Amino acid sequence: MDALLRHWAMLRLIPRHPRRIDTGRIRDELERQGYDITLRSIQRDLNKLSAVLPLCSDQSKPQGWWWQADADLLEIPGLDPQAALVFKMAEQHLKQVLPASTLDSLRPWFRAANGVLDALPDGVGDWNNKVRILPSGPPLIPPSINADVQSAIYQGLFENRRLALNYKPRGAANAKSYEINPMAVVQRGHSIYIVCTSGDDSNPKSFLMHRIESAMVLDDPASCPAGFDVDAYIAEGELGYRLGPPIKLVADFDAKAALVLHETPIATDQIIRGESAGKVQLTATVADTRELRAWLRGFGSAVQVLSPVGFLED
Repeated sequence: MDALLRHWAMLRLIPRHPRRIDTGRIRDELERQGYDITLRSIQRDLNKLSAVLPLCSDQSKPQGWWWQADADLLEIPGLDPQAALVFKMAEQHLKQVLPASTLDSLRPWFRAANGVLDALPDGVGDWNNKVRILPSGPPLIPPSINADVQSAIYQGLFENRRLALNYKPRGAANAKSYEINPMAVVQRGHSIYIVCTSGDDSNPKSFLMHRIESAMVLDDPASCPAGFDVDAYIAEGELGYRLGPPIKLVADFDAKAALVLHETPIATDQIIRGESAGKVQLTATVADTRELRAWLRGFGSAVQVLSPVGFLED
């Protein structure tokens, strides 16, 4: 029984391709969990397990191990129908917003969910024809992200290590080199941002992952500003291309156009005053961003901004 538990703990430490873990790190983590084992024993166990499981290794010293990218899940207990349905709905939603490299890493979970649902009795398991997820806007194609870049970014973030990037800013002819301290990853619509500091500048900034041409995890630990809060960073409008400080927005909406605001408010202090001549008045404190202005302009003549004066004229 002890060997079975140790093998299970060991297998759970091994990542999927393109990530890897070496036997030294496996031993350190097993020792942290209370297992007393040598590198030689770990190597012998993994060699035996790789004969019957989709495990791969390299010739590095210490040797590196990983699961094949398309390996089936080894989860006990298995998915129940409700959890499988959640994965199925997640698959429909995420394929509209995530790059293919990210979806590929999730396919074993999606495949396991499909297997559970397909095995249910007729009339119960036919979820493929009963569930749909539709985007709120036009169906855009997510940008392409290099899988090796994405793997390095997440490894640096999880292990709190600096990263060396070659990044091509919008409109630049060539990529530029940066060393960054990764602090958070934020997905906004179809784009994935890496929030970080760069060089000697302690002010957080963001890089779009699909514009990174190469990324390498460095040995140096990442250094992040004291007190950094990713939620505060987002609330300040940084990822919505902030144009100025927060504003008190006052706008008249056609009553029908404002229906969405009753169910999904634009701000926690939002106030909608009563209808008059088919219009309602919105008051809310919001970040002044390009995204906000584009959203307001999208209503056309159905909205009139009263304050700040001239807000949509520039």
